[in-house]
Amino acid sequence: MKRRILTVILILTVISPSFRTAAQESRKTQVALSTDLVDWANFGAVNLEAGVSLHQHFSVHAGAKYNPWNFKTHNLGLALYNKQTTAYAGFRYWPWYVFSGWWIGAQAQYTDYKETGIWRHALDTGKAIGGGLSFGYTLMLHERLNLEFGAGMWAGRRYEHVLYCCPDCMQVRESDPGNFVALNDISISLMYVF
Repeated sequence: MKRRILTVILILTVISPSFRTAAQESRKTQVALSTDLVDWANFGAVNLEAGVSLHQHFSVHAGAKYNPWNFKTHNLGLALYNKQTTAYAGFRYWPWYVFSGWWIGAQAQYTDYKETGIWRHALDTGKAIGGGLSFGYTLMLHERLNLEFGAGMWAGRRYEHVLYCCPDCMQVRESDPGNFVALNDISISLMYVF
């Protein structure tokens, strides 16, 4: 009996440092930087997001998007805009481990926008503030490089909202600040974890 107890104590003494190291590793703060490839493809919106792990299952993030460009198609006579200045901050819950696997998150967001559509030639301008929910999956490509897929909805209040009939005529079709619910993001991001 004494031999069994000594054997168990010896085994625990040998493997306990590895448990301690794994526990310390899970508490180590990680920082991640990511950029959304879909935003880059959407008329070249410059974007960057930073995230910091708070715990094995929780992280906070903040980011910004900026697009000052417009595109004129001379053949069709259309002006295409997706100008925006957007800032957001929020948190995510990771069931498995931070910066890998499934996640669900919430965030607050502010945006100043001026956009047209390809199918709808009207010019939509305004400012909006609100909050949203999102979910996604982060695929580990390498120890430090991830590919992240996400989607989300947001709701809030539009301020200074004006919808013009067309970008050139500037004839007001509607001007109604008010509440909204909209698709926020469909994203495919490259993430680097430090």
